Amino acid sequence: MTEPFGAYVHLPYCPYKCHYCDFNAYRLPRAEGARADMAQAIASEIAQAPGLDASRRVTSIFFGGGTPSLFRPGEIRAIIEALRSRYDVSSAAEVTLECNPGTVDLSSLRALRRAGVNRLSIGAQSFSAETLRRIGRLHTPEETRDAVRAARAAGFNNISLDVIYGLPGEAPEDSLRSVQEAISLGIEHLSAYALELESGTLFGRLAARGELPLPQEEDVVRAGDLVAQACERAGLARYEVSNFARSGRRARHNMLYWHQGSYRGFGPGAHSHLFGRRFWNVSPPGEYLRRVAAGGEAVEDEEVLSPTAQMGEWVYLRLRLSEGFSLASFARRFGRPLDAAYPGVRETLCAQGLLEAVPLWVRPTPKGRWLLHRVAEPFLA
Repeated sequence: MTEPFGAYVHLPYCPYKCHYCDFNAYRLPRAEGARADMAQAIASEIAQAPGLDASRRVTSIFFGGGTPSLFRPGEIRAIIEALRSRYDVSSAAEVTLECNPGTVDLSSLRALRRAGVNRLSIGAQSFSAETLRRIGRLHTPEETRDAVRAARAAGFNNISLDVIYGLPGEAPEDSLRSVQEAISLGIEHLSAYALELESGTLFGRLAARGELPLPQEEDVVRAGDLVAQACERAGLARYEVSNFARSGRRARHNMLYWHQGSYRGFGPGAHSHLFGRRFWNVSPPGEYLRRVAAGGEAVEDEEVLSPTAQMGEWVYLRLRLSEGFSLASFARRFGRPLDAAYPGVRETLCAQGLLEAVPLWVRPTPKGRWLLHRVAEPFLA
């Protein structure tokens, strides 16, 4: 059996910058042809990238951003065709495109489907019009509903929605209502994230000045519990801390990340993990375009994790997954028992109620899921 391999494509342009966003995203340039120039540069980068062994088949492609749905379907098609020309892309590959409500319609979605996209990740974030305005989103709840309905009419049968809970001014019940709205649309997958404040964002700056009305931590935890319960009741099983899916609809591409699989990133700021080597492209779009046009690599830097760091990251990523990991799998991977590598850690975390006290398996308790940073800390130290 061949090892899964993924391709990530970063399309950095957005119509606006949300108040909480810390991604490598930039306002769409006014210059005509900016999107086409970026798509062409990414196709060129793909053509110049080193090949892969024939046994390494590409099983997933993920278009992230930015707002990939700002790009024309023909530009998305050209990138997919460049990947198929350069690599052995499976005919059954999961091809995901992130999109924002208000940037797609039935015509564009049909064209994206014909281009090869077979999974959509739609950034709903909330179904409260007031909350959407408060966090800097320009779309409306009805545009999210319209996007899902149009996607169904275009032939998509694998749709994910993103929502955020713990937003300024929101009570746990507000978060629950948004998730219930999302579930009512019959989606196959839901990603529900607690708001994270980053220093480089508007929300980060407001919070630092004490000017952001954030909910209390216990309210955020309660919101997360309500979200998880609503998903489970609706048949969306939790398989990762923030992700819920119907049977057979786990995000294949993201599973590569959580299992430390191999993936190659293309576009400004895109990260790659190949054969134990990590590297990433320059982030500013202008610099990325210049480097690719000059025929050189867009790679800015690389990192090789120490054996200790690899071990800690392996544990942390698998603790994010609902099933956790077996002690036997750790021993096979690293050649020694977990308790020998981290003396007393598992026993302490079990005593604190953060890990389940089972003999052959390691997974967080419900409390441990909400305090995953505390669970992971001794493994990452």
